[in-house]
Amino acid sequence: MKKKAFAILTLCISLFAAVALVGCGGSGGATGSGGGGGAEKPAVDMRTDFIWFKVEVPEGVEITDVAGDTADRAQFKFTESEHASDRFIPVFDPDKNADELFDYEAKWKANFEWTENDPVKYNGKTWRNASYTHSGGVTTEYFTEAGGSVYVSIDNVEEHKDAVETMMKSLEFADDIAKAKTEAMDVKLEDIEIKR
Repeated sequence: MKKKAFAILTLCISLFAAVALVGCGGSGGATGSGGGGGAEKPAVDMRTDFIWFKVEVPEGVEITDVAGDTADRAQFKFTESEHASDRFIPVFDPDKNADELFDYEAKWKANFEWTENDPVKYNGKTWRNASYTHSGGVTTEYFTEAGGSVYVSIDNVEEHKDAVETMMKSLEFADDIAKAKTEAMDVKLEDIEIKR
């Protein structure tokens, strides 16, 4: 009988401690900040879903349909630019790996002072990259593996450094890009809601 009473007393003390902890702002692992006393809210995902990829579209960047009006060909224009054509363009190639695509692009742009840069990491992926010079400035292309390969062509990176960093760090691809791109063919860019 004493054991049963002791077990009930222990349970009551444990429940009281748990209620007191929650009442004081405790949360079983997450801690509050700023004196609010509650658990931190999860960060809001500011990426816009373009079906085959997601990316955060910062202020000063807009969607353009230069390559077509469907989501599979989405391009992004830097609106605050001295070069009217400065863009951020993701491209998927199902038939080449990143190294093959890099070599292919290097061959075609050899006359434009194609210069390989050090690889960089964004969002868990390593991107091989190179730059070339042309009449509109300097374009940098980043290449990575993604169920085939993806490259991102970005004009005058240094002029748009903050926006480029935001976009590259947030860029995420569908698990099956080829299938997602087929689905994206039916989506008009004007129907995609841009998160800001």
